[in-house]
Amino acid sequence: MRPLPAPCRPLPTIPDCGIIMGDAAGWYRPPFPQPGSLSLAMVRRRRLLLLLALTLVVSTIGAGVRPDGRVSPRLARALANGDPALRAPDGRLKVWVRFRDKGVPREDLPAALAQAKARLDPRALARRERRMAPGAAVVDGSDLDVSAAYLAHCAATGAQVQRQSRWLNAASFLADASQVRRLARLPEVAGVDLVARFLSTGVPTPVPDSPLPLSPENLPRTATSLNYGGNTAAMLQANVPAAHELLGLSGAGVVVGMLDTGFRTQHAALAHIPVLGVWDFVNNDPVVDNQPGDPTSSRSHGTETLSTVAAWAPGSMVAPAWNVSVALAKTENVAVEVRVEEDNWVAGLEWAEALGADIISSSLGYIDWYTYSNLDGNTCVTTKAADLAAGRGLLVVNSAGNDRATSGHLIAPADADSIVTVGAVDAGGVVTYFSSPGPTFDGRTKPDVAAHGLYNTAADPNNDAGYVTVSGTSFSCPLVTGVAALVLERVPDLTPMQVIEALRLTAGHPSAPDNDTGWGIVNAYAAATWFGPVFTHAPLFGAVGYAGPYNLSATITARLGLGGVPQVHHRVNGGAWQVAPTAPAGPPDQFTFSLPNVVGGGVVDYWLDAVDGGGHRATWPQGGASAPITFTVWPGTSPVGDTVARGGAWLAGAAPNPFNPRTTVSFGLAAPGRARLALFDVRGRLVRTLLDADLGAGDHAVIWDGRDDQGRDAPSGTYLCRLTAAGLERRSRMQLVR
Repeated sequence: MRPLPAPCRPLPTIPDCGIIMGDAAGWYRPPFPQPGSLSLAMVRRRRLLLLLALTLVVSTIGAGVRPDGRVSPRLARALANGDPALRAPDGRLKVWVRFRDKGVPREDLPAALAQAKARLDPRALARRERRMAPGAAVVDGSDLDVSAAYLAHCAATGAQVQRQSRWLNAASFLADASQVRRLARLPEVAGVDLVARFLSTGVPTPVPDSPLPLSPENLPRTATSLNYGGNTAAMLQANVPAAHELLGLSGAGVVVGMLDTGFRTQHAALAHIPVLGVWDFVNNDPVVDNQPGDPTSSRSHGTETLSTVAAWAPGSMVAPAWNVSVALAKTENVAVEVRVEEDNWVAGLEWAEALGADIISSSLGYIDWYTYSNLDGNTCVTTKAADLAAGRGLLVVNSAGNDRATSGHLIAPADADSIVTVGAVDAGGVVTYFSSPGPTFDGRTKPDVAAHGLYNTAADPNNDAGYVTVSGTSFSCPLVTGVAALVLERVPDLTPMQVIEALRLTAGHPSAPDNDTGWGIVNAYAAATWFGPVFTHAPLFGAVGYAGPYNLSATITARLGLGGVPQVHHRVNGGAWQVAPTAPAGPPDQFTFSLPNVVGGGVVDYWLDAVDGGGHRATWPQGGASAPITFTVWPGTSPVGDTVARGGAWLAGAAPNPFNPRTTVSFGLAAPGRARLALFDVRGRLVRTLLDADLGAGDHAVIWDGRDDQGRDAPSGTYLCRLTAAGLERRSRMQLVR
């Protein structure tokens, strides 16, 4: 196994100085020696020298002598260049102002950190606790706001504040030449630089008409039960159907932050997606769809990339992770000639992280003002911000760019070492003519992986029932985002670097990475099973005609070996969960377990869990207690063979089970009354109400034809059948296999 590099900047710590300090990359650790490398006396002498140097700098600043280099060379060149294309309509430039510290006295630090922690959503805190480096502070100085006093000093120069970045300890301003000079002279300012501009990765050089129109007869044939529609080729190439079918993955429980143009969430393939938050960083309002005066195209790119992550419209388009939740940030303005700059991207990143996103999908890039020499993983602002996000347990997935035939290299933040950079291939697996190649300027291999990016299907942003064909690394990127969501759904505690490892080392050519497709085309099933135990088990579900005991077995494997004895969790009639260890059987990786006797009419739920040698936990079925295997013991069955009362209502379950295309659900009532029989998916969403009526006493049966309440074919999967009658609730499970 080839080891992955550590992030350029490990999660920063607060330096041992009187006030909190920071540089352009955010927070940093002063260059003190590691424990054991020098004597205590030498450490103290070096600290004293550092403090003396800091004192000298402060006294020099106080005397009015300014250090050199406050204004970056490229900003100086831009100030000397009167080209209006480089400026806002009023002639000003947008600049970053980086501050030396947060201006928080040490005695006020605990209260400031507590306030910063309270600002984070509980989802964000939980993600940080699970995925940050051991021993790292969940909240540190880089989470503090930019000093309000410093911002006020900057505003007093006449410069107009635009965005603030806590992590970078910086703010962007619109400023003219005289204001830039005044900003650079402020004692708290560490430097002033240009804000890089946006370059969309979703509009590659125009391509000829597709030689393979996206019609059903030209799509590859597949044995999968899901109808991916126009997305079939992309899903097959990335081995996504295996992750859906064999592992039961769909992105449930994962939050994806989208940084893009506007979004049309009412599309038929997108309306199901839970939206946890929206913000328009262009207009500073909570509306990310088109607003009056916006060009029609304002929502195009964002809608298309969102559908590439999470579309759900069987027969038209199904994406890798249709069950994710999302946070939508509009960071690009297509209504103006000069596109939005990188400060909106950084603001959107910090916003989504605080909201609790697990993954950021960014089909954007920023290269204006930068040169290839800046693509070293440590220079570009968005690159620094992306790596800082990784330190907080947030995985960033970014397009490599569409500049293969122009600049011939990546765009920022694709050069970051702690993110997933994605290239594009065609349906045959060949790198596309536009996909930006690596390496980074410092010689690292990029992109990391590749996915389908030519003639992809996407939701039509202007027709809520239509679909369009699109090309670009903008669309291979969200495909990989969807795959990463499946990886995190199965093993939620993985760090960003572990997800990168899983994606890289299971891709198409992990032993020979190159600068066209990185480690190769992603393999969703292999990546999702790189960490955590993998289960093979023939479930006991539906209706069972004996009272038990129920002797079962499972094969449980793990690349890192098992870290303990797998366990079985079970309960009867919705009671408390009981936990018992499984027992090793003769063959390797084989385990047996037994569920106790259950009298007739009882409903049994059970699920398995195990931990691999790296401490990564997985469950079977996916979801564990929230989506267990369920079976019902036939009414009248008891451990000693006598007939027991069936109670006020009973649910015998479905037969056949599994089924396709229809099954019969049998149930009964002890006395006349109201009965409701409904079907739910594994997330608890109502799929079909089969019956809601007054019935007589006795046995009854209802046929389900595999359709939902809107008459659409339900997808393959496990469904919960729930009978409500006589003040009771009975449940059983059924499996639809298309």
